Amino acid sequence: MKPPRVTRPAPRPMGGRVWLHACDPSEGVALALLARQLDTMPEGPATRLTGVPADPGPGDDPRALEAFIDAEGVALVVLAGSILPVPLIDRAKARGLALMLVDTQAPRPTGRWRWLPGYGRSVLAKFAEIHTRDEVSAATLRKTLRGAVPVRAAGMLARHAPVAGCNAFELEALRKALDGRPAWFAYDLPEGEVDAALLAHAHALRRAHRLLLILQPRDPTQAEAMALRVRDIGFVCARRTLEEDITETTQVYIADAEDEAGLFLRLAPVAYLGGSLTPDAGTGAPLTAAALGSALVFGPADAGEHAAVLTRLRQTGGGVAITLAADLGEAVGQLLAPEIGAEIALRAWTLATEGSEATLIVARAICDWMLLHEGRP
Repeated sequence: MKPPRVTRPAPRPMGGRVWLHACDPSEGVALALLARQLDTMPEGPATRLTGVPADPGPGDDPRALEAFIDAEGVALVVLAGSILPVPLIDRAKARGLALMLVDTQAPRPTGRWRWLPGYGRSVLAKFAEIHTRDEVSAATLRKTLRGAVPVRAAGMLARHAPVAGCNAFELEALRKALDGRPAWFAYDLPEGEVDAALLAHAHALRRAHRLLLILQPRDPTQAEAMALRVRDIGFVCARRTLEEDITETTQVYIADAEDEAGLFLRLAPVAYLGGSLTPDAGTGAPLTAAALGSALVFGPADAGEHAAVLTRLRQTGGGVAITLAADLGEAVGQLLAPEIGAEIALRAWTLATEGSEATLIVARAICDWMLLHEGRP
């Protein structure tokens, strides 16, 4: 009688891929940023992200899971969230793959057996490492697992992408042109809010007579009309596309080139979020200003996808919310006071960078595991 045939896991290539899977769709953004972090690290492995609307992944079918693992050359599975997909976990373990659980609080397995005593612990014990959002969750899991799995309170993964860099030479040239002058930035400004910005500038000039307004039109083709309006009101104006210099007498600088807002937000300690005073106009990303240390002023209009961020900024005191266009000048003037603007900018920066340390901790843990187990160079 022949002995039963033993199916062995297929050998994995050295330095395989890390499979990042969002157990809950809300984890997709965090895992995308984790993948981005890994991509910037010299030792960072290749990744594949699933569990998101664009790529839900292979599902629970064992054959589909097997095919996915083989096709992607998976070496490590990283799950994010608190709903544990048992079929995926079981199939990964059967293939000899290591699993890591991140960004979790009170993890619980799926399936009808989840209520059995000890079942949750047996599922959690299959992970090589667990990284929780907070210390309370970590302490609970350590007690449950009794040392079977290393548990670390890494923190909640970042939900906001880091701000892109800018041209360092351009930035230095603009700083020299300003020569220490205070500036504020009205960015992504729709045409209908130009007058509000100019009236606010006139008001703020009473407190800071050397103040410069940097005005970035939402539609660069409207820059010429905006410049005419600026001069009609009586301000000295310069335009970026015409390569006109900022001089001591320049009061309004129209940033009508294709520069990113980040270039000017690095110059201006105070910024106004264009479109936030106009219903249905939409706005740019408020956290761009927050991440670069600029104290933000914004109006009451619905910001669509950015509404939740503006609500957080209001709640944390990381920005100044105004109701009317007439309030803009007073808000700008107040934020130009260093002791006020710096405190608000710090609160906003804290929100904008929330989770970045946790993302780096988890990324390093993944790289360390791959270096130790996969022989990556």
